[in-house]
Amino acid sequence: MAPSETTPWSFNQPVLLKKNRRTSSVLVWTLAGGTVFGTAWAFLAPLPQTVAVQGKLQPASGVQRIEASVPGVVEQVAVVEGQRVARGDLLLRFDARDAETRLSSAQRNRDRLQNQVTINRVVLGEQPESSLSDNQRALLSSQRQDNDGSLAAESAAIRRSEVRIAGLRQSLSTAEMVAERYQALQRDGATSELQVVDALAKVAQFRTDLDAEEEELIRLQSSRDAQQGGREARLRKEIEANLNRIASLDTEIRQAEVLLSRISVQAPISGLVFDLSVSRGDVVPSGSGNKPMLQIIPEDDLQAKVFIPNEAIGFIRNGQRADISLTAFNASDYGYLKATVQRIGSDALTPQEQQRELGQDAKGLYFPAILELNNQALTVGQRDVALQPGMSLTADLHLRTRRFISAITDLFDDKRRSLQRLP
Repeated sequence: MAPSETTPWSFNQPVLLKKNRRTSSVLVWTLAGGTVFGTAWAFLAPLPQTVAVQGKLQPASGVQRIEASVPGVVEQVAVVEGQRVARGDLLLRFDARDAETRLSSAQRNRDRLQNQVTINRVVLGEQPESSLSDNQRALLSSQRQDNDGSLAAESAAIRRSEVRIAGLRQSLSTAEMVAERYQALQRDGATSELQVVDALAKVAQFRTDLDAEEEELIRLQSSRDAQQGGREARLRKEIEANLNRIASLDTEIRQAEVLLSRISVQAPISGLVFDLSVSRGDVVPSGSGNKPMLQIIPEDDLQAKVFIPNEAIGFIRNGQRADISLTAFNASDYGYLKATVQRIGSDALTPQEQQRELGQDAKGLYFPAILELNNQALTVGQRDVALQPGMSLTADLHLRTRRFISAITDLFDDKRRSLQRLP
């Protein structure tokens, strides 16, 4: 048997191992297309950037805080929580007894001092007596009697001295006339020299007594004038002191009148009473730093007041959109309220304002902003859910639209900068 020819080895089904060029091509093009599409999407796809800020709903005209402008005791509270009031309605009244007593006492003291000033000026001749009232004339007469009593002794002594001077002058004149006659008789030899000497001695004695009495009169008159001058100085000093006291009483009177004018607290606007914190008998201090006695919520459209952190304030502009979710109504069930930025505060909150609005945990600086609501109610199906002032909220402010690729590059840039910074 002839040897068979050797045949080459081969698979029985070569088609199963044949390379499929179409599948490889599709895979390559799919990966390439996906890469190109992803890159193009990263460069072109918008990525909205928002910031979430906290705030609350409030009336557009603002809640009116009713504070005590003067301290006092509450006598009557004329409203209750939630009551609707009109402008000018009585809200509460303070106890007026203390202010009325102070006013009456200050007015009485002022009238008494003013009467005394007027009377003293009449006594000094600075004001005519005809300008006095009947009561003032009676007081003037009493004062003059007191003054006359104090000067009575000096006046009596002066009158006695004047009487003595008149008598001494008369006696001196008589003695001089007798002495002259004795001298004439002596020249005629009808009298002795001793009688002449005796007559001249009497003249000298009367003249000495007269001089002494005139000096005493001058002393008495000087004493009276000094006393009169001292009385005038005392009256002028008393006028000055009374005028100063009157000025002080005028201040007290004005303060009491202001207090009485503010005894009744009336509603400055129409609205609803809210946060009533006082009752009858409470002692209320004055000052804007204290808690208000009550607040009035005006019945107008609501707006959102939010507080923007310092790092986001540079991206906020008037007219920007915002989505508001209310804490009381879950956004997944009730949706969002659309709003726009209406006004941005020009300065950050003070530490006191920040603590009052945001609490003690807030760090950094915050700027107030007002958002205008597109709707005044939340629409759920076929019904509207009413909004109330004071509701807390979270607002998502749309800052800007950036490309997705910028988020990736910012991530790498932040990492690079963190490596460059010193530890």
